[in-house]
Amino acid sequence: MVASAQELLEIAEVEARLAEGSRPFTAAELAYAHSKSDPARRLAARLAAKRAVVRLLGEDIGLDEVEVRAGAGGPPRLELGPRAQERLGALGARRALVSLTHERRHAAAVVLLLRSAAP
Repeated sequence: MVASAQELLEIAEVEARLAEGSRPFTAAELAYAHSKSDPARRLAARLAAKRAVVRLLGEDIGLDEVEVRAGAGGPPRLELGPRAQERLGALGARRALVSLTHERRHAAAVVLLLRSAAP
């Protein structure tokens, strides 16, 4: 492992961001979240993951460089934009893993940067 970061946030923060029009989410993230009964919780977990990635890769990497994709029957995965992918390599990592969780009031994510490409 190269590095790890975790992020915890209140779901109310995401609800407020959505109400004011702030959307640091991709169209795919929004579509996935809105296909579920609890979209704010799903988006809060994704925002937590994006923030954790930015903390690991550097504050100059924008939230728009990170997408959290639903795994087809498996765990979620991170899709990194070109700058984020380049930074990942510069840090000596080849892969980033993510774990998401949420409950009624909070959402959290843990991101691991790994040297090995093995699953």
